[in-house]
Amino acid sequence: MIAKNIKGKSFKGCVRYVMNDTAQLLEVEGVVAGTSEEIIRSFVMQRSGRREVKQPVGHIPISFAPEDKERMTNDFMVQLVKEYMEEMGIRNTQYIIVRHHNTGNEHLHIVYNRINNDLKLISVNHDYKRNIKVCKKLKDKHGLTYGKGKERVKREKLKNPDKVKYHIYDTIKAVLSQCKDEKELQSLLLKSEIKTEFKLKRTTGEVEGLSFRYGDFSFKGSQVDRKFSYGNLKKVFQKNQSEEKKQVSQIEENRVIRGIEITLAQETVLRNGGWIYLENMNRNNGKGKFSSFVFLNDEKNKLFFSNEHPDTFVRYGKYEMRLRDKILVENGQVVKAKVKWYGIGSYAYPYLWKTNKTDSQYQEAWDDPRLSKFQMSEAKQKQPIVLNKNRGKKI
Repeated sequence: MIAKNIKGKSFKGCVRYVMNDTAQLLEVEGVVAGTSEEIIRSFVMQRSGRREVKQPVGHIPISFAPEDKERMTNDFMVQLVKEYMEEMGIRNTQYIIVRHHNTGNEHLHIVYNRINNDLKLISVNHDYKRNIKVCKKLKDKHGLTYGKGKERVKREKLKNPDKVKYHIYDTIKAVLSQCKDEKELQSLLLKSEIKTEFKLKRTTGEVEGLSFRYGDFSFKGSQVDRKFSYGNLKKVFQKNQSEEKKQVSQIEENRVIRGIEITLAQETVLRNGGWIYLENMNRNNGKGKFSSFVFLNDEKNKLFFSNEHPDTFVRYGKYEMRLRDKILVENGQVVKAKVKWYGIGSYAYPYLWKTNKTDSQYQEAWDDPRLSKFQMSEAKQKQPIVLNKNRGKKI
């Protein structure tokens, strides 16, 4: 169950929107249950008693998880809506409850008059926090499914500004695990043409907030998602710094990986892009032991493990590549993969990555997507010509 609280100026536009061809009017209170125009006139008549109020329209879309579809009878949905409205303090006022049948997920719309029957204004102060609390309470009470939030939203159906906001959300989510501070985040987002704008403290000049701009649209971090507020992002940066130090320091300082001390020679192999095999390592949860091949990512700052030989070639997408490259791509890493090319014994080295770990397909480029255009130009000038040993041609 996910609800969104919206304030508006026009009952005309809102009612016409919710009363579409698939609309089913489940319940009305205080309005004429006739045509859309009659419903609009009922709302406007009461609204006219407080003309100074600029946003008299309350509009709340509520959607439910696909897992709860069989339970979503009209009566049960009306019951949930009434409990929701009571908890949110929406009482003694006009409203309509409209169910839609135009999408795959069960959802409905509440349109209510913020000017109540006594011509008092229904407050929406702190409605964001109250909404989250109330939805959780009702889900727990009725045993409703906890959805995955933004992961369920069908991006292809969005229009601006929501389309841009979800593009920013997906991009931040994809790169955040690689960032140890806001500057690294800024650099990675810029590759997707998303600009990071900093809000600085007047007294100290320290960063106290972030917003993200793509094209003509800009959102504060908390507007994209609460977990992307500057305070929450700082916690992620600190966690990433700690994780990197934890993993890398084990190799650099005492050459210990999951409780196993490695030799200087083994460390050198890892640093040079190779792999080692370790037995009886400690699991993360502290329960039991495991043995595995071990290797590092391209940046040499994170350990990865494989039960099978990491240099074994496997089919993945359009290429046949090393198992280690497949593992790195699936774990959100950008990797310069080694893939089988035309002819026996020939290889190419494209950069592969996923924008989101859950994507079904990976992205591909022949230039390192982690580099700026200037860095790419510099790298190309220094790069030697590589010949296909079977054909004698540049690949």
